[in-house]
This record gives sequence, C-alpha cells and structure tokens, in this order.
Amino acid sequence: MTPYHRFMRILMRTGGRLSDGIRLGYREGFNSGTMVDYVYRDKAHGITPIGTLVDRVMLDHPVWRGVRGRRRLLIEQAKAALAERPGQVLFDLAAGPGSYLFEMPRDGAAYWAGDRDPDELARGRARADAEGRDDIHFVQSDAFDPATWPVTEPDLLVTSGFFDLLVDIAEVRRLLAAGTAGTAPGARWVLSAMESHTDLLLLRDVLVDWDRKPWIAVTRSADEIAEEARPFGWEPVTIQREPLGLFAVATLRRAD
Repeated sequence: MTPYHRFMRILMRTGGRLSDGIRLGYREGFNSGTMVDYVYRDKAHGITPIGTLVDRVMLDHPVWRGVRGRRRLLIEQAKAALAERPGQVLFDLAAGPGSYLFEMPRDGAAYWAGDRDPDELARGRARADAEGRDDIHFVQSDAFDPATWPVTEPDLLVTSGFFDLLVDIAEVRRLLAAGTAGTAPGARWVLSAMESHTDLLLLRDVLVDWDRKPWIAVTRSADEIAEEARPFGWEPVTIQREPLGLFAVATLRRAD
C-alpha cells in the first residue's frame, strides 16, 4: 500500500465518516446497490456542514459522475429495447434495489429484479409497494444459475455494474453462458462496462465491497465483452459511452 493510500484509508475511516455517503459505503459496501442508489440521487448529506461538504466532494468524484452517466445510458437503452414490442419481460440478474426500474414505462411490460442480497431486495420491494408498482417484482436468485431465475426466457436481460466485479475472465464467460441458457433467440441484453478508472488500487486499499472485503474491480471495454459474447450467439446492437469515458453501456442481441 502506498503512503497516499494509507493516508486516505485513515482519513476515510475517521473524518470521512462525517459524510453520509462514506459512512453508508463502509456499512453496505461501496459497490452495493444501496450505495449506488445514494450516488444516483446526488444529494449531499452529512453530520455537520463539514460532513455535508465532504459528501459533496465524494459525490462529485469523476467515477461517481461517470456512474450517473452510465445510469442515463442504461435507462435509454433499456427503454429502446422495450419499445420494440409491447408486453416484454425484463430480468435484471443482479439488481439490488433496482432504482432504474422505476423509470421504466407502465405499458404492460413485466420487470423482475433478482439479487442474492435479501436486504437489497427488501428495499426495492418496499419502494415498489410505496409507489404502487405492481409490475416490478423482487426475488432472490443466482445470476449464474438460470434454474433459479423467476422467469423463463425473458425478452430483455440487464446487468449494470456486474461485469466490473468479475475479475476472472472465466467468470465473465460463465455469466454469458448463463444468460444464453436462460434466454431464447432474439433476446436483448443491456449491460454496462467499466472501461477505465482513476485509481483501481485505491478501491482495493481503501474501500470495501458488498462483502465488506477489499473492493477488487477490473476494467474491460464494452467491445471486449461483446467479443466474448459472440461465441455464445450475441451480437452488439448499440454501444455508447458517458462523457467522461469511464463507463460504456451496450445492447446485445441474441441471434436467431
């Protein structure tokens, strides 16, 4: 660990906890759905004005700004795929509380959010109940095992921020195999890729993931993931990048 990372680790775990977002990150994991939803809201909160200022600095970090840009692209591409025909079924393989789903249209489509974390699912379910979204369903499932999925052959798969966490390329292929086994020809897959990062070692040395372990992530281009998906029968339809160039969102189509 570099002296700078050691200093940041001490700073984040002491004074940084005045920030609601940093405190949430250490409690739930900085890559958890709950933390990412906090970043999406982009509202600074903290203990004392200093804590709110620290929170604002954290939320304005280029990576979190890129994450918000990623979300906008994800919503656009998911809506575009759903607009191709009415009544489609969307399944997010690792949705957390699935905040973007509440931006999806109420037009007869069915939205399913799977995740392994019951607390994340409970948060999403509570919001769906509060907003009367009986078209959004939260269920515990294993992204790598289509036998646990709540729907058979969904029309649209979504994975946001998931491929970044798969350090081993074998895990990427395992997820692609699951997505292929669980869908039919003609299905779409909207996915995100972290193509660049300001300091991956800082994630490992300073922050924690949803398992409260050092956050280890890798960068992969959307084009690389699309190439890995080709042998499974998926072809890229759209690839877009947010303005900072850190994240990309792609729509793939499973060939007939």
